[in-house]
Amino acid sequence: MMECWVRTGDGQAWKLPTAVSWVFRYGTDTPCDSFSLRCLWERGQEKVLSGAYRFYADWEGRRVFTGVVDEFAVVCGGGGLTLELEGRGMAALLLDNEAMPAEYQRCTRADLIANHVAPYGVACVGGQVLSPVAGFTVGSGESEWSVVRRFACYYGGVTPRFDREGRLVLDPYQDGQAVRIGEKDKITEWEYREDRHGVLSKVAVRRRTTWGTQWVSDPAFIAQGGCARRVITVPNTTGTTAMRYTADYQLRAARRERVRLRLTAAGGFLAWPGELVDVELAGFGANGRYRAAQAEVSCGAEGLTTSLWLGETDAMI
Repeated sequence: MMECWVRTGDGQAWKLPTAVSWVFRYGTDTPCDSFSLRCLWERGQEKVLSGAYRFYADWEGRRVFTGVVDEFAVVCGGGGLTLELEGRGMAALLLDNEAMPAEYQRCTRADLIANHVAPYGVACVGGQVLSPVAGFTVGSGESEWSVVRRFACYYGGVTPRFDREGRLVLDPYQDGQAVRIGEKDKITEWEYREDRHGVLSKVAVRRRTTWGTQWVSDPAFIAQGGCARRVITVPNTTGTTAMRYTADYQLRAARRERVRLRLTAAGGFLAWPGELVDVELAGFGANGRYRAAQAEVSCGAEGLTTSLWLGETDAMI
């Protein structure tokens, strides 16, 4: 059973009536998860949620979403009076805020969190693997999310993300036991697709004016006839390790859409983005190990369903 709450600016927590329909969207391809729900409402309470700014959802006793409220509407129609609520994950707070331009002589994990994360009430876990970055620059018009992502990805090889408690996670993915999806999961629809467009075979990262270039290649794609090179120019202060992280990240990011398997099944919350998934379906020619890239869990007139978008295990993290 789904239980949802909102918190208002005066500190009150409101438990919402049982939702008649809801959708939760999660992903590694986009920084911000999202939700929408509809529940029955009572006349006279049209403005009760005017100050609502946080949203929480639990499914069968475990937290499945923490985020911000973007909008709500109270609608009166043929179905009676209903509340419609929409919002995004906590990454919205970093996406919606523009960073102050800065030039760090030496930017540490502590500097990143203190100046670009904590001011927005966002909690952070991990990040001890991130080394200080010399000459780190924050550009004009850059969002706080862009600053965090660039620091973690390009200089530490870590994909930043938010957990379902709403905390920013700055640690690498830890692969546990893979989720197994088979006949018991009642697959109602699937689509397997491969797309070579935009996939890179080589990436070169070079310093702007001084000597030094780092190359990273994708041997498997090259063996399949792939031929697409990119050259990225970085500041002279960029270290060799950071250059290699930048090249590797660009190569993996370009390969995100190379292989996609979409599965739709009855039931909820089968796998979370980032988790390994073993697909074992009878008579299916693309069984094997994938990594979950996106998930959409919905409940409505047709019941509870989960759609998963799976990709190659090393392409997205």
